[in-house]
Amino acid sequence: MSELDFSKYNTAIIIGNGFDINLDLPTGYEDFIVSPQFERLINNDNQLAIHLKNSYALKNWIDIEKELALYSLDGATDNYKKEYEDLSSSLTDYINDIDYSKMKSRGAAYDLMRQISKGKNFIILDFNYTKSIELLLNQFGLSDAEIELCHLKVHGEAEKRDIVFGVEDNARIKPEHVFIRKAYNKFFKALNFTELFKNVSSLIFFGHSLGESDHTYFSELFRNSCLYIGGSSQSKFHKNFYFFHFKDEGYYRLMQQLDALTSTSLTSFKQYNNAQFSDVFEYEQRQDK
Repeated sequence: MSELDFSKYNTAIIIGNGFDINLDLPTGYEDFIVSPQFERLINNDNQLAIHLKNSYALKNWIDIEKELALYSLDGATDNYKKEYEDLSSSLTDYINDIDYSKMKSRGAAYDLMRQISKGKNFIILDFNYTKSIELLLNQFGLSDAEIELCHLKVHGEAEKRDIVFGVEDNARIKPEHVFIRKAYNKFFKALNFTELFKNVSSLIFFGHSLGESDHTYFSELFRNSCLYIGGSSQSKFHKNFYFFHFKDEGYYRLMQQLDALTSTSLTSFKQYNNAQFSDVFEYEQRQDK
């Protein structure tokens, strides 16, 4: 999708890993770490993989991107580049082996895509490596050509083996480990969403944690959303923000990131925008009744 005209869209849907998880796809880093693909890294004495597995064993949870930076600062071997490249290749293999026939055909993520597919002038910013969005939009009647015009794979896709996997620009790492920065990756697209976010009236976030590694995409959006526009003929609110989260813990993590992105101006953000938060768990509980 080159030469996109961001001015023609009025709704942006930002998709993160929680979207695939809601579809019952095993796309969490925790799933990857217990996979045969990851086990082969361990058997080949990949010290980065061993570090990740030990970290996961301690916390029963892991943010691999953060661990890449921690490993750089304390523990990385002279073979870090090869270890990282093998890890990235193994992750790609793991994603490509996912059985999409088991993808859930109900629930919040499924219903969102079904509703979105009926609309016009929307763009999906897909931060996942999977092909779940394409499969769903095809299922809901969109052709491949139509999907091409409304679907942007921000960090590449496993099927094309061009995933962008690593840390953000401001992550603290040793200079010689620049290869783990996302921007180092030859497939990295230095996308500037300024025009898009300026023109859209609504933004929907599903399964995206707004984590630090992606702050560069959203910092200007949320910073501007907290500014008062006096004497404007605009509507009461700057924009409509719809956030999907999972239970109270998901809301808490989301608000942590919004607090940082708005420079601790959550009140202004809620005052100047129509911000709505939906608990996916509660939504699906109601659907089951």
